Amino acid sequence: MIDSNAVKKANLIANKARKSISKFCYEECKSYCCRKGYLVLTEKEIKLVTHGRQKELEKTPILKKLDNGKYSLFFGGKDEPCPALKNFKCTIHKSKNRSSTCKNFPLFVEGKYIRLSPRCLAVKQDKLYPFVRQLIKLGYKQQEAESNADILYDVAFEKK
Repeated sequence: MIDSNAVKKANLIANKARKSISKFCYEECKSYCCRKGYLVLTEKEIKLVTHGRQKELEKTPILKKLDNGKYSLFFGGKDEPCPALKNFKCTIHKSKNRSSTCKNFPLFVEGKYIRLSPRCLAVKQDKLYPFVRQLIKLGYKQQEAESNADILYDVAFEKK
């Protein structure tokens, strides 16, 4: 069991880890995670991400409504990144309403586990290793993720 003090520390460490790679994401990897993949989002999140173009995008293969009421947003076609991405920068990055997958990417902390996205170039280059080591010292265990696990985070770890 991880105590509440450790949880607070873990969240601080995870946020520092994410912040430590922001320049890398913009300058070197060119926001790969926002250019290739899927996101599962709520209707509120879809409205934010699509800048009100939800109805238009539902008529395309990019956006599909799921049986659970959420939406699957595909980005990865030719010149079709996430609709919120402009010049490799997220236009909704500072929004409190952006999805938890986006907020927590590429380091997810859930219960006593941490998971790194294997799709993230910073993860592949071990840029988060010092932070992961700190989390493990706090008692967290690193959980292996499937290649698309980060995208399905909201479904797999959905809060009941």
